[in-house]
Amino acid sequence: MNKSKKVIHKELDPFQSEDRFAQSGRAAEEKMAFYLKRHFGNNPDMLVLNGVRLASEDDAAQVDHLVIHSHGLTIVESKSVHGKVQIKDDGQWIRWFNGNQSKGMASPQHQARLQSDFFREMLGKASKNNALIQHLPIDILVAISDEGVILWPSSGPVDGVCKADQVADRIRQSQQEKEKASATPILNAANRQKIADFLVAAHRPLLKPAVSAPPQEEPKPALKEISAYDSLVPRKSPQGKACKHCGSTALEIRYAHSYFFYCTQCQKNTAIKVSCPNCGDQVKLRKQKQEFFTECSKCSSSQLYYTNP
Repeated sequence: MNKSKKVIHKELDPFQSEDRFAQSGRAAEEKMAFYLKRHFGNNPDMLVLNGVRLASEDDAAQVDHLVIHSHGLTIVESKSVHGKVQIKDDGQWIRWFNGNQSKGMASPQHQARLQSDFFREMLGKASKNNALIQHLPIDILVAISDEGVILWPSSGPVDGVCKADQVADRIRQSQQEKEKASATPILNAANRQKIADFLVAAHRPLLKPAVSAPPQEEPKPALKEISAYDSLVPRKSPQGKACKHCGSTALEIRYAHSYFFYCTQCQKNTAIKVSCPNCGDQVKLRKQKQEFFTECSKCSSSQLYYTNP
């Protein structure tokens, strides 16, 4: 029986860290990405992007998950909670662990609102229709780990905060309410695709330093000016690769401990050794759907290297 392939517009970037808190946070993001893929992966009207980071001059913002639909966008902020998280009447957030120990934490709702404002500003600058972007509904959901416990304020559950497995239903419910208020889509299919393509093209991943080095953000060039979404065109890959065994160009990049070319003709592998065309330094490959990009930490460059057929 044929099954339709689940497609997500942007997967999470590769991750490596020995910090247990970072690992825990990543696990929460992966679980949320799984839920979104399971619920919306076959729905062409719902475009899901995971881990999108935009940068402009000396400012940047990253959202854990973004869903684009006909009546706006939804930002999902994943929070790893293994114990309890408390939301007080005055809006403060507190973590409880080891039974009776507590520690204050920044409000993820406030954090997501700042991210929403930043994304709206970036989209507005790149759009021909800034008025539409400024009035585009952007919902915010804070997703608490399934194993976590939420202690609500005395007023009851807080709107926009739920467990991770409830997020998809909340997104559907919000969209249905907006459709009842206005049957006319705010974003048609073409505009949804243009926004998603722009965000993927504008994504600037946070380059991670070596584990032994102190954590710091690598310098990034400012986001290039884009006159409009319509100016974004499909990127072409300068393939020019051939199997070292048979000379065939019927190659696809695969992964097993490291990336390599697999020849579909002779079924043999060819190692991938690539250096930065700008500085000559060794680079890493980053996968985005069927495209592979070279990522140079030395000169902070990212270029399309190969596209799998």
